[in-house]
Amino acid sequence: MFSVAVDIGGTFTDVVVIDDEDGRTTIGKVLTTPDDLQRGVMEGLTNVCGELETDIGKLLGKTRRFIHATTQSTNAVFAETGARTAIITTRGFADTWMMMRATGRVAGLSVFERHHYRATDKPRPLADERDVFEVDERIDRDGKVVVALDPGQLREIAVTVAERGYEAVAVCFLFSHKNPTHEQAALDVLRGALPGTYVSLSSAVAPVLGEYERGATALFNSYVGQLIEDYVARLEATLTDAGLVSRMLMVQANGGVATTAQTVPVMTIESGPAAGVVGAAHLAQELGYENVVATDVGGTTFKVSLIENGRWNYARETVLKQYQLRLPMIDIASIGAGGGSIAWVDGNRLRIGPRSAAAMPGPACYGQGGTEPTVTDADVVLGYISPDRFLDGRMTLAPERAEEAIREKIADPLFGGDVLAAAAGIRRVIDSQMADLIRKSTLERGRDVRDFVMMAYGGAGPTHAASYGMEAGCGEIVVPEFATAHSAFGAALSDVRFSLRYSDPMVLPVPPERLEDIYARMEADGHDMLAQADVAHADMTFERWVEARYRRQVHNVRIPVTGSMDADSMDRIAEDFHAEYERLFGVGTGLAEAGIELVNFGVDAIGRARRPVSRQLAPGDAPEPRTSRPAWCPRANAMVDTPVYDGASLPAKATFTGPAIVECPGTTVVVLAGQKAQVDTGGHLHLTLEEAN
Repeated sequence: MFSVAVDIGGTFTDVVVIDDEDGRTTIGKVLTTPDDLQRGVMEGLTNVCGELETDIGKLLGKTRRFIHATTQSTNAVFAETGARTAIITTRGFADTWMMMRATGRVAGLSVFERHHYRATDKPRPLADERDVFEVDERIDRDGKVVVALDPGQLREIAVTVAERGYEAVAVCFLFSHKNPTHEQAALDVLRGALPGTYVSLSSAVAPVLGEYERGATALFNSYVGQLIEDYVARLEATLTDAGLVSRMLMVQANGGVATTAQTVPVMTIESGPAAGVVGAAHLAQELGYENVVATDVGGTTFKVSLIENGRWNYARETVLKQYQLRLPMIDIASIGAGGGSIAWVDGNRLRIGPRSAAAMPGPACYGQGGTEPTVTDADVVLGYISPDRFLDGRMTLAPERAEEAIREKIADPLFGGDVLAAAAGIRRVIDSQMADLIRKSTLERGRDVRDFVMMAYGGAGPTHAASYGMEAGCGEIVVPEFATAHSAFGAALSDVRFSLRYSDPMVLPVPPERLEDIYARMEADGHDMLAQADVAHADMTFERWVEARYRRQVHNVRIPVTGSMDADSMDRIAEDFHAEYERLFGVGTGLAEAGIELVNFGVDAIGRARRPVSRQLAPGDAPEPRTSRPAWCPRANAMVDTPVYDGASLPAKATFTGPAIVECPGTTVVVLAGQKAQVDTGGHLHLTLEEAN
């Protein structure tokens, strides 16, 4: 039996097949097909089947788990191609999404960026004041009905919604997280009056305090909901026709998977990067690393996430297009920097990104009509990427087109026509941008990057890690064996996970049985959801947590809650909160005398997935280069003859020094002068400084 995972990225679609018996892993990588994403999925499966010497029907017939991560929802949000969505809310609160808590101009920006206030602006609204409808109803903060819902008003609104051609509706009533009956009644009316219109309830997608954030989450869910449901239904039907006998699982932004029927569409946003972090956490545990900086360089973006004490962090605030949402999303920072990022001239400065050549037309060297110089074009010109062995030789690149694009757009305007200098400049700029994000993700959180091992994956990560990792101050870099398809690999390992939440602000101390009742109810719901996902009782686990703050503060800190609630639990929660607060913000910053307010409670219901057997490489002779070729050496500031190793044939404990190039299926690892590379028994490559050994 097999576990199969597919991750669709902006440039490439990755497929990973793991044999459940012996852990043998096969990867496939094909260009993403933006016009029809499922075509790329099937092409990737065909590619893997060629490696396994089987056909798709036989593979899918023996697939125990089929997991899918997609960029469909992310693309719809950032390309603004989602459904035209109306909002229905409590009378008097129509301006909530225009005001955006007065933070819409700066949401998601750093402290430095906020200082340039004149350069900030609110986002283009997904729904403006003309799209918001008010209805008479009111539930108070305790969940009691103050004004009954008027179904007649809802039916009148439904007529207007239909006449104006809205494709989706988001419903957000005040305090619906405490009592969802009005929203559920609205759903019944709207489904009857608007058949075929996608409807989201804020109490269903984000049952927590904060009408703006809860409503914004429902808005985004409706915006992408029908798109995701239609895509998933078509893909599932295609896979079933091709022979899939198991249920398809979708990767969620919380680092878990769910059945397609249980998938909340907005939770698929950034699902691929989340799966990459899951894979990084699994590998960190396997290698014995507690603290890891996970870095992912794809075709369009560079992403950074921290794994501390073996666990990933959840974002304290989820921001999408400057909207603040209430989503349990893995904390991942990103910038528009990847292999397909376009280099351009801004006055007399060289700039890289955020625009990307994506899969179509792709970098100039792809020969698909692209004329803009990209990071990948620079890597080809500098000799790091072999034109004849790209994607394991399945795609031949055109280096002359890369040179032409760099010469015309970068070298002639800025470097006096020197193409090599221009290509080296592109690489320096992009690597510095990546190093800056690593520093931002560590130093701004009070972390010292030197205390972390860096993990580099994604199609372009291994090619640039030696540069951006060392510049950021990382002492050791790990390139996973399947780095090129690491997010798909992480998806294959992901547990079934449901994040249940409940808001009921209370100040410590409180009766322990009150908290135990809250957690017990969520765990019961989580048990039912796991059972619906076919998780055996023995594989179920439940992790409790709470978001707390000092009284009169507005931001929460999440801490785990262990064990059943008893007389000592309140002191334990207070101590853990105080310790986490001072870890985040510095010793002495705690305000214990202010009192501690518990705001949001949560339970992660987890269905543990079976982990594959880890491959163990045998030691071998000292590695011999397969060949050599000229490649750029930053230390020499020139092209030098550089040994090229075949990554797939390197034995355990193989050790060599830079400059060197390691060609692996789907990616290339660059080892710079002054660095040492060593292969471990799992096939992972470790880069360190020579003088550090």
